[in-house]
Amino acid sequence: MDLVTYWKIQTQLLYSYIFTDLCQLDESFSRLAGYGSSPDVGSRSVWTSQALLRSGSIISCFLSCQQSLRQYIAKRKIERGRRLYEQNNQTEAVRTWRSALKGTSQREDCFQLLGYLYQAHMDWGKFREAIEFSHQQLGISEELDSPNMRAETYLNLSRAHASLGGLERSLSYARHSLYNECGTKCRSGLVHLTVARVYLEMGGFSRALEGLQGAYKIATAIGDPSLELQVYVALSELFGRLQDYDKSATYASKAYDLSRSLQLGDLNSCHHRAALLRMAVSLRKQGELGDAQDYCKEATKLSLISGDQATYTRSIRVMGDIYRKKMDMDRAFRQYEQAMGTSASLGDRMAQMEAMDGAARCLETLRLQNKICNCRPLEFNTRLLEVASSIGAKFLVRRIRCRLALIYRALGDEDQYNNHFRLANQTDAALGLNCGACGELFGLRPENLEALPCSHILHARCAYEILRRREKNAPRSCPACNKLVSSRTHLCGSVPTESDSSDRGGAASTFNGNALSIDGLLGISSDILLPSAAFCHVNNPALDTENSTLLSPKVIYHSNLSLASLSMRASSLTIDSGQNVTSSV
Repeated sequence: MDLVTYWKIQTQLLYSYIFTDLCQLDESFSRLAGYGSSPDVGSRSVWTSQALLRSGSIISCFLSCQQSLRQYIAKRKIERGRRLYEQNNQTEAVRTWRSALKGTSQREDCFQLLGYLYQAHMDWGKFREAIEFSHQQLGISEELDSPNMRAETYLNLSRAHASLGGLERSLSYARHSLYNECGTKCRSGLVHLTVARVYLEMGGFSRALEGLQGAYKIATAIGDPSLELQVYVALSELFGRLQDYDKSATYASKAYDLSRSLQLGDLNSCHHRAALLRMAVSLRKQGELGDAQDYCKEATKLSLISGDQATYTRSIRVMGDIYRKKMDMDRAFRQYEQAMGTSASLGDRMAQMEAMDGAARCLETLRLQNKICNCRPLEFNTRLLEVASSIGAKFLVRRIRCRLALIYRALGDEDQYNNHFRLANQTDAALGLNCGACGELFGLRPENLEALPCSHILHARCAYEILRRREKNAPRSCPACNKLVSSRTHLCGSVPTESDSSDRGGAASTFNGNALSIDGLLGISSDILLPSAAFCHVNNPALDTENSTLLSPKVIYHSNLSLASLSMRASSLTIDSGQNVTSSV
């Protein structure tokens, strides 16, 4: 028996003894004084009015000591919960923190405990419960009138609502967090990161890149490796969606290298799992399906150990993508169906939408191979369009409309074909996917891209042409915003000369996408090499297209899976665009 437990037992015995005597005293004294006989209601008022609890009395001293002891025990429980969490015993840690929350009366400690409980439930993927803890934090911050507490609370609300698909509400909370910020750089970096992720889901790639630049500058200024890791993961996802697979793989590799230097049992372990998933996605798009499957299985195992349901949902969805790339549609469907069910139970609309998109791609592949009719893909993509439109994922909406246009064309409905094709073109203008230099679209096929310091994205060949300008009448400036570009300071490699370009037969055909990298404009060291030999074949033209393997005539697929259950699952997951899943919070 340790000292704290001994004094706790002794204090409880002493308190019981004194309280029994005081109740007997109050029972007789209160009747004479006319206050009634309830010790819970009248006793303290009687004792106070009769100066029995005046400062310096025995009872007042005892109550003060008891309060101090409770506060000490609560602090010990907080530290014990942190140690349990670092040892991957999250359930016991949360139980300890809840017990400490009942025993503490200090509002600052309550706010800290609620923050720990919020982070634990975010790591578990229980975003609704996390929002409840954030609302309790908001009440404490308003009670204490603390701008720093309000900033942290609004950041927590922004992150949770972004995971639930409430993107506009997430941006609003992020703005409130920045408004209440009082010099905490780490929190400002997380706000920039959250805003960047929201804009990435909404299809605002330039604004997302701007937020990631701000987060990276803060991460390097304060030396926060976890924030830097999250920036790398987001950069990998950004360039992956724009189909610059070289840069996506590079940043995924950097995130994975950085995650291995962190302690896997601390609060940053969720970022390690995210880095593993990004490695799996990048390797899959490079065609290294065996390595991608290994990384995905590792992420799945760690998420099961830690109870991270959100990462587990995404890992089984990525595994479905790998099976789809292998043309194993039965397993792919089962993975997507499981991911859709888990995400629906969590309320994770983003994961639900990604899993539905994977299933829709499977149906499109089978449709193009004449293995199913056009009705199933049409029904499924229509439901997916409702979900993506309600969330505001414009880039995915464009892809869905392109699929629907092809389906309607195969059905002979030219009016619907023209309608979806026109709406997809309108989405291109809203997304800003036009290169500022050449005016052509980017992000719709695999090609090398570059980002200028002003966060505008161009084709790599166009960016090189701008940086090679030496004439006075042709300054080095961004064609979109006319901001000057500081030439070589943003290069990871040397700018190729005209003779080099002519010897290679043009920069557009053999351009090295890593020569001019966003690493330079962010100040990232360009000497970091890819750690795995899996990235040695990134320039293989056979791996450039997403559907090259899917449409290979050499692969014979025999489907034994009934699509009725999948369609029923999609029907149950359809979300009305007029209702927001986070509106009731």
